[in-house]
Amino acid sequence: MATKTPTPSDPAFASALAQVQPALAAWRQGRQHREPIPAGLWSAMATVARVHGLSRVAQALGVNYTALQRHAVASGARPTAVAGPAAAGFVEVPMPAWSPATQWVLELADRGGTRLTVRLSAGDATAALALAQGLWGQRA
Repeated sequence: MATKTPTPSDPAFASALAQVQPALAAWRQGRQHREPIPAGLWSAMATVARVHGLSRVAQALGVNYTALQRHAVASGARPTAVAGPAAAGFVEVPMPAWSPATQWVLELADRGGTRLTVRLSAGDATAALALAQGLWGQRA
């Protein structure tokens, strides 16, 4: 029975997989029955998963998601759920000195497309933070 490997449309993901797939395939060819995957190979897969996401890497390589997650956490890698090449990380925006009369707009969006727009005066920043944390904290 042939295994189906999804073709990644992201060139960076394809390149990262190309660094790990040959070693994994070679290990699979020469392994003894029920022999565990070597730690070095898990480490390489965890590094790719940290950048491209656990689920995506586990599926593409045909390895157990939970085992990959366990090795990623053990290696100190902080696994991320990445939607694709355009997925954003944390963006810090410096806040200039605001006058008390200034109003501003806070727009938040999650990966699912849900949006929250809040119009505030400069003194309401703490309330906006609490509102945002409450909104996304209840979903977790």
